[in-house]
Amino acid sequence: MTLRAQPAIHRRFWPLTALLLCQPLWAADLHLTIRDQTNQRPLSSTEVRVSDRQNQTWQGLTDESGIARFEGLDAGLYEVTVSRAGYVTARLPSVRLIEDKITPLDLSLASANKQVEELVVIGNSIGGGWLSSTGASRKDREALRSAAGSGSDVLRALDGMPGLFSSGAYSSFTVRGSGPRDNLILVDGVPFARVVHFSDSFGDLSDAQDGGRYSVFAPNTVGSADFQPGGWSAAYGGRAGSLLQLEVARGNPQTPAYTARLDIAGVELGYDGPSYLHANTSVLFSARQLNFGRLFEAVGLDDVGEPEVTHVILKTHTALTGGNSLEFLAIYAPERYSRDMDNVLASDNDTPGVYDNVGLVEQASDNTLLVATYQQLLGQNASLQHKLYYRHYGEDTQTGEAYPEQVATDTPAQLIPRRQPIISAHQDDSEIGWRLDFSDNNALGRLSAGTRLSQSDLTLQRAIDGPWNRYEYQASSFRPNPEQRYVVLTPAAVNTDYRARALQYAAYIDQEFTLGAWDWRAGLRYEGDKFTSDGELSPRLAVSWQVSDRAGVSATVGRYVQMPRLDDLAGNTSDATLGYESIDQISLGVHYQLNQRWEMFIEPYYQQRRELVVQRDAVTQTYSNSGAGTSWGIDAALTRQFAYGWSASATYSYNQTQQRDAAGLPEYDADYHRPHALSVGGVWEINARWKLSGRWKWASGLPYGNYIVHANVLGDGQPVRYSRETIGQNNLRYDDYGSLNIRLDYRRPLGATQVIAFIDIINLLGEENPSNINFNERSGTIKPEEGSLLPLLGLRFEW
Repeated sequence: MTLRAQPAIHRRFWPLTALLLCQPLWAADLHLTIRDQTNQRPLSSTEVRVSDRQNQTWQGLTDESGIARFEGLDAGLYEVTVSRAGYVTARLPSVRLIEDKITPLDLSLASANKQVEELVVIGNSIGGGWLSSTGASRKDREALRSAAGSGSDVLRALDGMPGLFSSGAYSSFTVRGSGPRDNLILVDGVPFARVVHFSDSFGDLSDAQDGGRYSVFAPNTVGSADFQPGGWSAAYGGRAGSLLQLEVARGNPQTPAYTARLDIAGVELGYDGPSYLHANTSVLFSARQLNFGRLFEAVGLDDVGEPEVTHVILKTHTALTGGNSLEFLAIYAPERYSRDMDNVLASDNDTPGVYDNVGLVEQASDNTLLVATYQQLLGQNASLQHKLYYRHYGEDTQTGEAYPEQVATDTPAQLIPRRQPIISAHQDDSEIGWRLDFSDNNALGRLSAGTRLSQSDLTLQRAIDGPWNRYEYQASSFRPNPEQRYVVLTPAAVNTDYRARALQYAAYIDQEFTLGAWDWRAGLRYEGDKFTSDGELSPRLAVSWQVSDRAGVSATVGRYVQMPRLDDLAGNTSDATLGYESIDQISLGVHYQLNQRWEMFIEPYYQQRRELVVQRDAVTQTYSNSGAGTSWGIDAALTRQFAYGWSASATYSYNQTQQRDAAGLPEYDADYHRPHALSVGGVWEINARWKLSGRWKWASGLPYGNYIVHANVLGDGQPVRYSRETIGQNNLRYDDYGSLNIRLDYRRPLGATQVIAFIDIINLLGEENPSNINFNERSGTIKPEEGSLLPLLGLRFEW
């Protein structure tokens, strides 16, 4: 159905020239496609209401193809409400229409529970998950690209989701006491562990569990981010910390748009529109190249080094007959990082001649993902989806160190003694896989089933050029002489040449049904692999009850297993074979709509963790599945839905996570246990041109073990070195961490071009990160990561 906007005031006698002048020169159109969320069939006769910021309203119904069109609207911000009997009403409070463009919206409506008269959901939601964790949340494309503190990084844009916390140093997040590498991240439905740059520690033995520094995706390339802190269905497995589904945005099938983005770090170019090769094929293309060395130098962080990343993303979507579709996704994301002698010499900021970091690094990697998806609609309600994918990651790293203290401070950089490379590492990891998902209605309700099959080829090689003294160690770390106050890495413990080719496989089945006032989902998953020769069965159950049109209750219980990290498998010198970790979870959540705008939820949870992979000795590189522990806590959120130009949210998480490394050993706080985490933020659309967003977050510090600093550990006549011996096991805690991020966007049309200027200020108050410390073996000092205000200014052009 096509509706043309009519002016609010009609004039009877306009000259033709005046009529032409008053007609919008750059008219904006809105096309909506409405589908059933369960079976993906179009919904005809669905009411669509579009309102501008002056409360002028247009209404219409979808046609037999589920399509409603609104043409000739003025550019600006609109609210779109979609309602149909028997379905949950969807409200998108902030849809931007662009001059001379058709804005397509593809919405899926969920069937309403019979106890619900009307339940309004919006494009961005926090809490209220049905048949899942009550804390299930999502952010759409607009919310991701305008999130305060994102720095044009989609993972940093997730701040404010319940149970999730990220510190300022890393482009990663922790959930309910689990580490960053425990999170299951899917890109267009395919596991993509290498979503973050500079996350691999294989070259330097540091075991950098905190994740990487920058994600592969700019927020503008991601259509939606769906997050679940627990309780997901049997269709998903492999990791047990949380589930994050990133859907790469589809191109506009009707009108083209070109974008260019410039900031101090680099440039981004993009295309979003028809392919012009096939009538029903759209294309999204994005390419960006960022050199953070320039940014770090601009803010006085000359000692960091020069990280360089490139992202090329191409996605096509083809609408076929009968509602079927075909998609292709290609991602190429290489990275380069170098830290040379000039960066070493710049690290003596506090005391001239005393260098904080003498590490030298040369690292290069290639990261590729290819995905083909065929979605087929069968009969009246069934659907079948095939995914074929290929993934490859290759990395070469050389690490070393410099000795500037052995020469005069004015010695030229090329004459300063150095040892490089000390450790050389090579990794080559490729995988080809197939994923099948089928769903259909049956006599009980909705049945879903699927299989996962992949073949992986893995090579991990590491070599050290000789003994290397390291000055941070555990009291239990291996030393030939217990009185020796440092540890020595040797070829016997470090060198490895691991090569493996193996299958990974899984199958699942889920059945949804209704009993009385309760909705249920019962599922079973089996997964295994030939790397570990292990296999696990995972039962899962979810139940939801809509108590009233304002209140709902959801409970989940299930087992989640995760495979050991492949670099742990490669580096393990123990005779013990590593197997799956097992995590049993249970949660009970309550969601309540306080009024038309405000809602809240609270969800207590408990996890029993068994067969955790623990590192028994970092020097000899021994691992085992001897760990066990528990995690319990509460996630809560208070949300104000977007209306009258603003929205806000506050989330709070309480967590207790303890573990032991083996039976009979004492429990200790897990490495990522933060008892308290709080986040408060909001968005204010001042008008159609200005948007202000901000978020403040605070959390308890991470745990650490008490330690002793030893002086002159190499003895008289040798270079002066200090060492840090950790004698406790996470029995102390770093100071609290807090950060305030602010972003301001300004949009102005210049003819057919939209110019968007922005400033995104990360860590506005310049607060330090106490949990991220640096030990200086030359001075014996321990310093937390300095608090640096990081302003990102840029321009974005759309035409």
